[in-house]
Amino acid sequence: MVSLCRMYRARNRVESVSCARLFAVCFLILLPAPGRAEPVVEVFTQDTAGPTLDEIGVSPIPSTPLHVTVGVDMGYDDNINTSASGQGSWFTVENIALTYGRNNERTQFHFLGSGGYTHFFEGTQDDKHANVTMSLLHQFSSRLSFAANVYANYQSEPDFKTNVGPENVRANHFDTTDTLAVAYHLLPRFSLITGYTFRRIKYDDQSIGMFQDRVENTFSEVFQFSRSSRTNLFGEYRYEVINYDTAPNDSDTHFLLAGFDHKLTEHLIIHASGGESFRSSEGVDSVSPHFEGLLTYANTDHSSLNWATSYGVEPPTLAGVSSSTTFRTGLEFTYGLSARITSTAAVYYNRAENEGPAGSGSVGSQDSFDFSLGLRYRINQRFAWHIDYNRSSVISTGSTQGSSPDYSRNRYFTGLSFTY
Repeated sequence: MVSLCRMYRARNRVESVSCARLFAVCFLILLPAPGRAEPVVEVFTQDTAGPTLDEIGVSPIPSTPLHVTVGVDMGYDDNINTSASGQGSWFTVENIALTYGRNNERTQFHFLGSGGYTHFFEGTQDDKHANVTMSLLHQFSSRLSFAANVYANYQSEPDFKTNVGPENVRANHFDTTDTLAVAYHLLPRFSLITGYTFRRIKYDDQSIGMFQDRVENTFSEVFQFSRSSRTNLFGEYRYEVINYDTAPNDSDTHFLLAGFDHKLTEHLIIHASGGESFRSSEGVDSVSPHFEGLLTYANTDHSSLNWATSYGVEPPTLAGVSSSTTFRTGLEFTYGLSARITSTAAVYYNRAENEGPAGSGSVGSQDSFDFSLGLRYRINQRFAWHIDYNRSSVISTGSTQGSSPDYSRNRYFTGLSFTY
């Protein structure tokens, strides 16, 4: 039976990057199965700063659908409080992860649950983090399929991949992005995808939460034309409603987009879409361009590349800002040096032009940058060792600089994991 959908797997959460707020909170890629004009749905959950399987050293055992991984890391952080002056500290991290995956002819299900405890030897409060990702795909018939993703995360580290909150503040917060999608094959070359995304962001610290805590609901309708087995053309309408718990930044936004998906080669896929967004917030209406792009590459020797880029209006992450026109790009690269050794690299950059309340004009900009480099060595089927480096920085201009102090940060760590 020809599969109508390909699921976003927990092991490659970015791939989308991720995605991340990428493509408005949730992005549906539609690709035909080889040689057939059948719709294919990939649902991408939000990409956050929560740990991936590789980052916590998970070593999946293919023949076993359920496995548990425990790991211990040790490292040094030269700016544990993300402040302009910077205070360093050694730290240890204890991680545990549970993964489960099961596929059959009609249903695919994947689960990742992870948690950890970070102890700093001096200067700051210890951290606890937890993350759950679930993906479900069910094919009702050759025409109708259903996909659902649930992502929930609790952590204190800032997130450079999406606009969950300020990138220069370490503060405990919870965020979840939950997506439902139904794909229906109308005609040999036409298909329809209906989607809904729920998002919730909540900070423990009320002084931050009064500007960041919010609920987002996004409804989408995609109409796809399969031009060939390699190329899809589509139009999309998206309606986004954002309600803040306290801040006066509630908004309604309509998106009208058009784009394409194209398989350049067997392993290389490009997605691009663009159009206009029509936003209404606190009595102020605005029209802005909106663009989304994604390039993915994966082959059979444990190598992959994912490059995601977007431009458009996003919810603000700073106090005294009503909206942010943001350019966001993220590149993730994994390369299998050998059957046992894998190298990883990731770069995230975003530039936000911040607007004051009630259309008062620009109040400054913010540039955020995050870079990581890692090496994984598979000792045997059970044990794995890794070494990593991470650098992040934030630079602000204008009146936002006072409420968003600049900083830079370097982290070096290594660890060992055991899977059973």
